[in-house]
Amino acid sequence: MRNFWIYTLARLGIIVAVGLILQPFLGLNLVMAMAAIIIGAILSYIFLGGMRAKVAEDIETRVAKRATTPKRKNADEEAEDRIVDDEN
Repeated sequence: MRNFWIYTLARLGIIVAVGLILQPFLGLNLVMAMAAIIIGAILSYIFLGGMRAKVAEDIETRVAKRATTPKRKNADEEAEDRIVDDEN
């Protein structure tokens, strides 16, 4: 989870930095914000590939762990299963 937050903050930092660079040229408006987001996304894709791969690997590991861990039933679910099994 730590890698996710570092990657997210790095992307946000790139967008803010691009916005600060564009602000004197475009002013503080929606066009500047959209340009900063688009240019920041492109730069993030180019320069943060390694971090993105680590985050994807972490997410894949967590999903695989969640899929292999059996869901625990509470008392109500177990009682309901017994009732349904007895009826059949």
